[in-house]
Amino acid sequence: MAERSQTAPEAGNDTGNEDAIGGNVSKYIALPNGYSGQPKKGHLTFDACFESGNLGRVDQVSEFEYDLFIRPDTCNPRFRVWFNFTVENVKESQRVIFNIVNFSKTKSLYRDGMAPMVKSTSRPKWQRLPPKNVYYYRCPDHRKNYVMSFAFCFDREDDIYQFAYCYPYTYTRFQHYLDSLQKRNMDYFFREQLGQSVQQRQLDLLTITSPEDKSDLENSVMQKKIKIPKLSLSHVEDDGEAKDYGEEDLQLRHIKRPEGRKPSEAAHKSIEAVVARLERQNGLSLGHSTCPEEVFVEASPGTEDMDSLEDAVVPRALYEELLRNYQQQQEEMRHLQQELERTRRQLVQQAKKLKEYGALVSEMKELRDLNRRLQDVLLLRLGSGPAIDLEKVKSECLEPEPELRSTFSEEANTSSYYPAPAPVMDKYILDNGKVHLGSGIWVDEEKWHQLQVTQGDSKYTKNLAVMIWGTDVLKNRSVTGVATKKKKDAIPKPPLSPHKLSIVRENLREGTEKKVIFITGRVHPGETPSSFVCQGIIDFLVSQHPIARVLREHLVFKIAPMLNPDGVYLGNYRCSLMGFDLNRHWLDPSPWAHPTLHGVKQLIIKMYNDPKTSLEFYIDIHAHSTMMNGFMYGNIFEDEERFQRQSIFPKLLCQNAEDFSYTSTSFNRDAVKAGTGRRFLGGLLDHTSYCYTLEVSFYSYIIGGTTAAVPYTEEAYMKLGRNVARTFLDYYRLNPLVDRMTVPMPRLRKENPPPYKHPSLRGSTNNVPSSKGDKKSSLNHKDPSTPF
Repeated sequence: MAERSQTAPEAGNDTGNEDAIGGNVSKYIALPNGYSGQPKKGHLTFDACFESGNLGRVDQVSEFEYDLFIRPDTCNPRFRVWFNFTVENVKESQRVIFNIVNFSKTKSLYRDGMAPMVKSTSRPKWQRLPPKNVYYYRCPDHRKNYVMSFAFCFDREDDIYQFAYCYPYTYTRFQHYLDSLQKRNMDYFFREQLGQSVQQRQLDLLTITSPEDKSDLENSVMQKKIKIPKLSLSHVEDDGEAKDYGEEDLQLRHIKRPEGRKPSEAAHKSIEAVVARLERQNGLSLGHSTCPEEVFVEASPGTEDMDSLEDAVVPRALYEELLRNYQQQQEEMRHLQQELERTRRQLVQQAKKLKEYGALVSEMKELRDLNRRLQDVLLLRLGSGPAIDLEKVKSECLEPEPELRSTFSEEANTSSYYPAPAPVMDKYILDNGKVHLGSGIWVDEEKWHQLQVTQGDSKYTKNLAVMIWGTDVLKNRSVTGVATKKKKDAIPKPPLSPHKLSIVRENLREGTEKKVIFITGRVHPGETPSSFVCQGIIDFLVSQHPIARVLREHLVFKIAPMLNPDGVYLGNYRCSLMGFDLNRHWLDPSPWAHPTLHGVKQLIIKMYNDPKTSLEFYIDIHAHSTMMNGFMYGNIFEDEERFQRQSIFPKLLCQNAEDFSYTSTSFNRDAVKAGTGRRFLGGLLDHTSYCYTLEVSFYSYIIGGTTAAVPYTEEAYMKLGRNVARTFLDYYRLNPLVDRMTVPMPRLRKENPPPYKHPSLRGSTNNVPSSKGDKKSSLNHKDPSTPF
């Protein structure tokens, strides 16, 4: 086998040695100098030709030492950090030293105790090498570039050993994970293909939120409280009663036919037509009473006892034609059955809405009648004129009920649900720009016309009273004009129930905003911890934990966990197949060179322009090669209040996650970061949206109050993801909605974030923000619930 050159390439520049490193090694056997013959045990075999593998070259320095060269990213020699390779054909107790000699970065967590990962076929769980066996130093033999060397002892000859920079997370693993979620058939989890990469790998977009038609009424419909029969094209029994089938029986419905069930009339006529045609062609005399099963009997050449039916045997070709015709009809009937099943589901949803709306409309009519009565009574009784009988006023003011509207687009607590009658100016006296309302009350004509524009609004009565009497006088007057004293022990009127309020917001108001949290990951393929954090977020959001259920009810999570599937598959560290750092091309992504980035950007812009969608957060998840802990990067704004509001989420996350550091979180506008998702979307979206880059260390985190570094594990990365999802509960002040019966666990704190005051907390009474103006002003600092 050809011997590799032992001349080291230049490891610290941008180009490296492209002639020596053109691809991954494939079952390369490192033979000693001058050796010829078959390889023996102990002649190590290196391989990186597998998914996410990376090793470009191997030079054997001595019997025990090997120089290993990282393959640069495809079409971009600048980035050389990620490695992932296997070693086999080892001897028991064989000791070696591996030198990774061409890192493109000088700073590294290897200086702080980080070590490579290793596993073997008999021990498939990834482990970190002991830090005492890892050295990171400037090597004079490689142009004084930094080299990472580690010593290792192979203990099992039959094992294949695999070494990696960090925990690998491949594209195939990701696809299997999504497939397993899809098989669970969760109605709040939706997977779609947003686009494809250059190499035609799919870009998955996950949507996690409770379905809009999920409500208590649907459950009552399914419990037969509202009886809506299932429509079916099933065969009818002799007694005329339709059989009910579930979805699981659709495939077998026309195969297993109970005894006594008659075939459908259409199918029977079609069969008879084919039989008649066969009779005409073959001169067969088959009676209509003959059963098809008896007619289509294949002739057996070895049969001796044949009766008169032998002459009526149908040839196989004609029998197969008849059978295909029958199967085609069965397939058409199956499609019709599925269409009717979908129609039945739509009827269930419409019945649900009708019942909810019916209960709500009756309440709205009462509010409308009361509001109009107050308007008319105010005009007649607010002054010092004679008292009017309320019953008479009621009979004169109330109009016939208009027909029920088919759409519900106005607020439920206003009288504008039905159009208010146009004001009749003839009954008022106009004189010198004044309008006489009776009882000696004169108001300005211009103000009166302005008031009439808002007639029918819920504030019409209040504005009319203020215009007549003034604010000071009305402080101690009731609607009837009688002075009253405020009772200290008065019980306030209870507000609308949360259930009715949700119906009003979701079904009766136009432009209802859906609060969207958009999360992306693996734009840099070598930053594998971001995939584990994403999986932690997804696993928690699709779980049945009370917090997850509340988050699904109030928020919409859009997650694109792998933006660079080609780079992940190829084993690149930072670039795509064509050598582009996708996180620098958000300003103008190309649909052919950066198709995944282009698809995500177009979706975000579409949601931003949708008046019914409020894109509240964009979080891009990365991994950091030189810093500890998890932390965030944010943007800098001219508006001081917006800048302060931006720091709320990282501070809350610091309280929930022991491995997240707010002191390491920074806000900047570096020119080199202008093309990143955080910077671009931070400038594109409005002041109610916040964009972050969530960074997590490749190595470890430090708990507050200690100096010892705790190495990250796959579970620790996923735990950080769960805490990120849990923090949205605190941000939107949804804690009261969580079941209080859950057992509390002690909260772990790494550090105390600096004290701050929420800029918009004053005057807030709702648990869930309802508009873009105040939706960022929700915070709960005293929630005793715990992180995960």
